[in-house]
Amino acid sequence: MAKLNSRTLASLVHFEACGRLLSFSDAAKELSLTTGAVSQQIRKLEDVLGFKLFERQPRGIELTAEGAELLKVTQSSVEAIETVLAKLQGQTGESVVRLKSTPSFVFKWLIPHLQAFDHSHPEIRVETFADAALLDLTTGDFDLAIDYSNGEYTEFEALLLMEETLQPVTSPTYMPEADWSDPDVWNKISLLHDSMPWPDSPRDAEWRFWLDQRGLNDVCSGSGHYFNRVDMAIAAAGAGLGVALARSALVQEELETGRLIAPFPAVKSCCDYYLLLPKGTPDVSNARVLRDWLRALAQRSGTGNS
Repeated sequence: MAKLNSRTLASLVHFEACGRLLSFSDAAKELSLTTGAVSQQIRKLEDVLGFKLFERQPRGIELTAEGAELLKVTQSSVEAIETVLAKLQGQTGESVVRLKSTPSFVFKWLIPHLQAFDHSHPEIRVETFADAALLDLTTGDFDLAIDYSNGEYTEFEALLLMEETLQPVTSPTYMPEADWSDPDVWNKISLLHDSMPWPDSPRDAEWRFWLDQRGLNDVCSGSGHYFNRVDMAIAAAGAGLGVALARSALVQEELETGRLIAPFPAVKSCCDYYLLLPKGTPDVSNARVLRDWLRALAQRSGTGNS
């Protein structure tokens, strides 16, 4: 009969990740290890226990009946430990909220406001994660997320943070002699794109949307330069590379200081910013405190929707 020791307990952590994700490679990424190291830990655990935990298949791994039974009790134990830790951490007077959003939104809108939240709620520590250009909401590694989308969610409690508009911007030094009202100007402009504005979108989706809303259906939207983040397109516009289609919430400072100009009108975007809480978040929680504070901030600044 296998006895629990420090090595076995450590191996159970690896097993829980592999069993939950059904992937050695995904578990390795989560645990910051190599796939080989995780696979070796599982083999050692199977040797200690005397039975197989996984069936290795050509396309992945599957839990054996014994593995499924062990995973159930392992996950239950992990959840119990996390609950106790959360309670003990709350008793120390400091609580953590894990906030997840896109790099562009974090850098351009969120960070300038976090100091004010810290002054209002010094007992809450915000850990901010700037994810990829498109948020992966399946990881479960956040307490609150801010996403740019059409607002259709089934797994989350969604609250509109602010409506968004799409605003073409460029440097004052770009085509300084241009007559922006002349339809022929579109034959000369270099368009700067966020190539990943929302999941499964065409690379020129935002510019195509803006042009169609302005009745410029004949203007080609596929030309120009592409970036996988809107803040990179905005920076390229500031460097004089062309005209970027910016989200208005992200360029207020540049427009106010004159570093960028807006040669064309903004249009209402087909996507907005949403605050997302995982379903089941307690009614009284620090994640809700941060969510409500951010919502009130957006309304005070005139960007939120009443």
